[in-house]
Amino acid sequence: MGYTAFIILIFIVPYLWLLVSLLNIKSAKAGKKQWKLALAVFLAMVVGSFLVNYYLSDTYELSFFQNGTETIIALILAGVLLVVVAIINIVVGVLFKNAPKSVHNPKMVWLLAVGLGGTMLFFTAWVYPFAEKASYINKIETALAAAEEKQDNEDITVVFMGSEKKCMRPTSSNCHSIPYSNTFFVKNNMDAKKEVQLQIRVQDRQQNELKTVDSDVMTLEAGELKLVETAETSDKSSIWSRSSFETDVRTYSADWQYHYRDVK
Repeated sequence: MGYTAFIILIFIVPYLWLLVSLLNIKSAKAGKKQWKLALAVFLAMVVGSFLVNYYLSDTYELSFFQNGTETIIALILAGVLLVVVAIINIVVGVLFKNAPKSVHNPKMVWLLAVGLGGTMLFFTAWVYPFAEKASYINKIETALAAAEEKQDNEDITVVFMGSEKKCMRPTSSNCHSIPYSNTFFVKNNMDAKKEVQLQIRVQDRQQNELKTVDSDVMTLEAGELKLVETAETSDKSSIWSRSSFETDVRTYSADWQYHYRDVK
């Protein structure tokens, strides 16, 4: 998740700068020039990400946006946050009906609710998927390079890309219940389309077997590299958010067997 987290951080920094600048404007601590500069930098980041996303999507033949299921989840998260703040605003408004605006300002709370909901939607529907896509493409390029290095006239090359927890929380202790996502790629080195199936056995640091997994039967064009998909690979996620399978313990090594056949 390091690559993904780094890209998200790149967006968070100008966003926070813009937010702080707007708050300083409200409290008369800064002039308009500062928030305009912050807005320009943030907008440049957004426009730049659209252009990069278009290039990546076109070059690697990927969807521009995340799939419908993930978009619905993003909308639900933003909606829930908006509703929670709205309910709190209504309840506080009833309990402190005649309170001065310094104690409770309903208008400001509504603006805060919209701002929080919009922020949640922006980061879950755009920034996070963009970061995941960029991370996935980085894995593809790394896997291709590794496959070329270890090809050695093999018909099929398998590359283990790593085992990681897809968890970005304040402390690592909050990630204990998250399993490790294991990512493997397979490359067809032959000059014809083939159907390929793998059996992968993974081990922990002490070389104890964690599990043995059979892949789906995958169709690979000549020279094509693909993510190894298994019964555990979610088809409800965008391709860049998928992994081959999960383990409760980090995978440190793996071995595999494969067989292939001509496509009829």
